[in-house]
Amino acid sequence: MSGVYDQGSSINLSASPNDGYEFSSWSGGISSNDNPLSFQLNSDIKVVANFSEVDLNSDIDNDGVKNEDDKCPDTPLGFLVDENGCQIKNEFDNSFSLVWTDEFSYEGKLDSTKWHHQIIPPNNGSWHNGEEQHYTDRIENSSVSDGNLKIIAKKESYDVNGSIKNYTSARLNSKFAFKYGRVDIRAKLPSAAGTWPAFWTLGTNINEVGNYFGDSEGNVGWPMCGEIDIMEQSTNKSETLGHFHWGDVNNGNYGNYGDKTSIENASTTYHIYSLIWNNSSMQILLDNKVFLTMTNTQSVPFDNRHYLLLNIAMGGNLGGTIDPNFTQDEMIVDYVRVFQKN
Repeated sequence: MSGVYDQGSSINLSASPNDGYEFSSWSGGISSNDNPLSFQLNSDIKVVANFSEVDLNSDIDNDGVKNEDDKCPDTPLGFLVDENGCQIKNEFDNSFSLVWTDEFSYEGKLDSTKWHHQIIPPNNGSWHNGEEQHYTDRIENSSVSDGNLKIIAKKESYDVNGSIKNYTSARLNSKFAFKYGRVDIRAKLPSAAGTWPAFWTLGTNINEVGNYFGDSEGNVGWPMCGEIDIMEQSTNKSETLGHFHWGDVNNGNYGNYGDKTSIENASTTYHIYSLIWNNSSMQILLDNKVFLTMTNTQSVPFDNRHYLLLNIAMGGNLGGTIDPNFTQDEMIVDYVRVFQKN
């Protein structure tokens, strides 16, 4: 823009960038970041509009969504976002946002960046609690298809270093650990007598052989690490159990607290099994209804990071007598989601 104007004239300039550029400043006779720019003309003056090229791939909040598409450009670190760059809220309580998930929207083997198969028997060639299976990392015992994780318990002879069991299954550790938040797992459970399905957590400081975290975050035994049972089923398939196990941090004494609630069609209908955990309490829920609450105090070890475990055991303390005609059964998991407060 150029022209001849009377001294004292009021001038208004507006800079419009072309595609791929943005206005940055005025220079020359006037230095300003205002756009539009207004001033009074007192003498001959030259004003230059400066533009800078826009990086179309820039991502100011590092959430994986480019700035030009990001409708929520201030997402805190650690939260997952949708295609608009906005936090993904919990369907039951929007004060929680998603930080980790497996939606099982792939086929074949489990995502090895998210899951670890725990397969080394920690109890002299066997597993604890009188369980009668070996756990494997074979696709025959755990796989993903049709949008679901399937953990499959099978009757078969299986040898691990000379220890022979008559059943196989899978025991998964999440490679993600967290302190406080909400966990939702939507699943169908096995129905056969003798199956013992569980969704649970252990402290990452446990020294159990073969688990994912090893001694990287501590080296204590069970129950000093703390255990949270979000879902277990015993011989009664019309109930689901929630339970807390711990060692008192002051004296090492074992403590536990649990309860059960009724459930209908656990093997044919999806239900949502949940944990809500903060620094003052822990709640276990079935289909978003709380049935167990425990106070979180200084004396219990529930202020450290925990990881998730998903498995089907066979027989043992809760599984009970295995059906002599058992051949195989499965647990079908639609999703596993971990949320934390916004």
